[in-house]
Amino acid sequence: MITLTRLLLVDDARVDFIWLEQMLRRIPGPPRVLDWVSRFEAAEQAIAAGGHDLYFVDFRLGPDSGLDLIRAARRRGVLKPIIMLTGHGSEAVDIAATEAGANDYLVKGEFDHVLLGRTMRYAERNARALAELDRRATQLQALVVDLKTETERRALAETELSEVLRRTVVEQEAERQRIAHELHDSLGQSLTLLQLGLNRLGHSDPAKAGEVGALNQIADELGREINRLAWEIRPTALDDLGLQDAIRHLLDTWGNRTHLHFDLHLMLQDKRLPAVVETTLYRVLQEAVTNVARHAEAVRVGIILEATEQEARLIVEDDGRGFTWDGGSGNAVSSGRLGLLGMRDRLSLVGGTLELETSPGGGTTLFSRVPLPPAGRR
Repeated sequence: MITLTRLLLVDDARVDFIWLEQMLRRIPGPPRVLDWVSRFEAAEQAIAAGGHDLYFVDFRLGPDSGLDLIRAARRRGVLKPIIMLTGHGSEAVDIAATEAGANDYLVKGEFDHVLLGRTMRYAERNARALAELDRRATQLQALVVDLKTETERRALAETELSEVLRRTVVEQEAERQRIAHELHDSLGQSLTLLQLGLNRLGHSDPAKAGEVGALNQIADELGREINRLAWEIRPTALDDLGLQDAIRHLLDTWGNRTHLHFDLHLMLQDKRLPAVVETTLYRVLQEAVTNVARHAEAVRVGIILEATEQEARLIVEDDGRGFTWDGGSGNAVSSGRLGLLGMRDRLSLVGGTLELETSPGGGTTLFSRVPLPPAGRR
């Protein structure tokens, strides 16, 4: 059943209006009112008013083109059905009408009221389908805008979070350095004064030499422990001598405390890296060796440190039992992989990356890469 009741004909020939009006009366259904305009400008005004359910538009409107009228209506957002009328039908006319935005076309003198009714029903369904498609496209466009806004908001939040984390790490390392210096300098000096006092006491009262010697031994052990703590908090060699010496001292310490054997290849040729890069790579290695000692059940650990003009690379490989790694998407705490995620986060703060190769029984290899700024900006 056709629900279109108020129609508009745009045609410069009155006879076509009379003929079309008579044919519409023969179509079953509710009464239909056909209005008529003959000029392009008047048709534009009538279409813009939106008072009609369907439009018949002649291919030629005197000096103007019906195709231009259809295009103008569609550009304004008119979604109601439009049927083009033409004196000659062809594939070229069909293509031109479709591209202009017509829902269908009819050839004058070659259709009756049955074909007219069927064409109107098709045009109505087609227009509704196009209107629904347009509505969904509008919704999709709004969704894309929302997603873009949300993506930009999240990117800004991640940038701000990354900056907060970067400042936190910098401040943390500065505090570590301060505490290490306090332990080494203040407590170290106090212990030295204590030992000097104990020595004087031992010399002045030989009867207490044994007790003083025992206290001196405690003071020596306390001094070594303070030096160890100061080094672990912030190795002075990292600031004074560079990354390579700090790594050698770190591995000597672990070698003395564990059964691990280290195969070390340092290829910086005494070149200093930016301080933040040296600190990052040292902390990554420190965490990696700790993980190996605690979890890997390894015997040998290979370490390679090298740098090009573009990046620094740190590789840590052990012959331990390995594990199943899901890239960090699983429960990092329960699976004992929180240290790996921490290394990845620390590297990301300086634009670096962490890759891991491991399998149960096949050992583990860590690949750390950090981009280096141009030489003039270091």
